Amino acid sequence: MPSAHPDLLHHETHHLHPDAEWLVLIHGAGGSTVTWKRQVPVLGQHHNLLLVDLPGHGRMAGRRNNEPHYTFDHIAARIWAVVDHLGIGRTHLVGVSLGTVIALTMREQRPQQVASLVNGGAILRLSKRLKVLATASLALAKVIGYPAFYRLSATIMMPRRNHEASRRVFIRESRFLSTEEFRKWTAMYRGLNATLKHLFAQASDIPHLLVMGAQDHLFLDEAKAYARQHSGVQLEVIPRCGHVVTIERADAFNTSCLAFLAELRNAKKAVA
Repeated sequence: MPSAHPDLLHHETHHLHPDAEWLVLIHGAGGSTVTWKRQVPVLGQHHNLLLVDLPGHGRMAGRRNNEPHYTFDHIAARIWAVVDHLGIGRTHLVGVSLGTVIALTMREQRPQQVASLVNGGAILRLSKRLKVLATASLALAKVIGYPAFYRLSATIMMPRRNHEASRRVFIRESRFLSTEEFRKWTAMYRGLNATLKHLFAQASDIPHLLVMGAQDHLFLDEAKAYARQHSGVQLEVIPRCGHVVTIERADAFNTSCLAFLAELRNAKKAVA
């Protein structure tokens, strides 16, 4: 059920049962609630779902927005505002791509309210190559324009033939962003490295699953490093899959997600 509350991010809820646990689904840059369409029918059979459109994305694109800039802290707080509005208590956070950075920020803000994290195509740290690429790309965006920059980014992140569906969705959904929104989101990338360094170092005993594509050439190595550093983190790597695991291998992602959550429920029952 969608909501048009003017002071909140646009969101949709899918109710299974009052006693079912909640999942908050957080899309990445250039996405929207629509990009979760492969997860809703499957995850919704076991959980209540909350989907949000990030500022400037999806149905938020048509709303007047006077915010001069964005930060990860601010966006995370806006999602928590939706959670509070709906009266949701503890919840599982499910993010993809840049949405994983927001999920980690939400965990830092309210650890007591986060039951677990499931991060697909997680962005956890920038390699030296990616730092150089990001700096060059931001400069290039001013020359070729932000829409062209996003199309180029999609090709760089998802270069193979079997990544085509992800590229197509990424490019299609990004068309909803205005030039001003493109500017504000790409401006966040300038501080991304510092944000990730901070989040990467944060230890937590909250259960955490990473689901990565074996062909995610920009972010897989850093996800492996994160899992090595944090003993409570589980890492699953999906063969023949690129960055956006929720689209390219939705079946595998959904299976991993549900198995992880079921394991947590069973462990909780065993303790009780």
